[in-house]
Amino acid sequence: MSTPAALAKLIGVSAAMQAARDQICRLAPSPVPVLILGETGTGKELCAEALAALSGRTPFVPVNCAAFPEGLAESELFGHERGAFTGAIRSHTGVIALANGGVLFLDELAELPTAVQAKLLRTLESGEYRALGSTKTLRSEFRILAATSGDIDRVIGSGRLRMDLLHRLGAARVVLPALRERLEDIPLLAEAFLRRYLERASVGPWRVSREACAILMQHDWPGNLRQLRNVVEAAAAVAGSEEEIGMMHVAQFLSPPEKAAVVSEAVPTLAQARARAETRAILEALTRAGGNREQAARLLRVSEATLYRKLGRGRSQDRESPSRRVSQG
Repeated sequence: MSTPAALAKLIGVSAAMQAARDQICRLAPSPVPVLILGETGTGKELCAEALAALSGRTPFVPVNCAAFPEGLAESELFGHERGAFTGAIRSHTGVIALANGGVLFLDELAELPTAVQAKLLRTLESGEYRALGSTKTLRSEFRILAATSGDIDRVIGSGRLRMDLLHRLGAARVVLPALRERLEDIPLLAEAFLRRYLERASVGPWRVSREACAILMQHDWPGNLRQLRNVVEAAAAVAGSEEEIGMMHVAQFLSPPEKAAVVSEAVPTLAQARARAETRAILEALTRAGGNREQAARLLRVSEATLYRKLGRGRSQDRESPSRRVSQG
């Protein structure tokens, strides 16, 4: 996989995403473990895929530790022999063996039982392991990438992640920003999610309108990229054969902007309060006008050019429409 292709899914022009991509490119060629930090839905597996692809190692074996069946985490990692425990009617190859020569990615690392974390640490130190029920020592040479959600200090404080394992895995890190920290990337992300939707759908809009992007950029996105993708796909399904996803299509899948935003203890400046009031008035006018910009401008008693300018202020000010910029990229 070429470098552009490996990083192509990590979409964004924000400084935070540029920093993450730069860190990936620096760390990828080395064999060192990498800890990927970020909230749920920020794209940690995509980051791991890029690190693996740029490293040139294969195979890439991604595993979500939170999805291991109850009591079977050790078997899933190291494998087991037939008869190793009740229900083990046949031998099983663990992911550590499958990752030999390649890259093992353990997502939600803190969900591993601490006893299994200790055995994993020994394997990382020596390259050796034993399948459950076996006395034979096996070897597997792999690069390990790991990820955890939430604040790493809280995870450590809760006792869910062993400090010695963190020391082994967490020296080199990639931090993925939450979507609320890079709202300027939303137009590009929305267009990308729409393109992926159209690859599966028989019919759908081919662009996201400026008004729709303006609404999307007013929200906090606690579910990050996963939540945005779901909203875009739902809006595309509702839009059907219409030319574009409009404000009315996305609004029904979002709570009001003033409820979605993070409540801040700081008193807003007059400029911030004025901007929020203008945004609410514009969205209300567009709602009453059924998304018709000309009618909305008349309701607001401003020119249509002024309405366009207001819709594009802030992070989207003076930029090309997202559909045009994506088509040129």
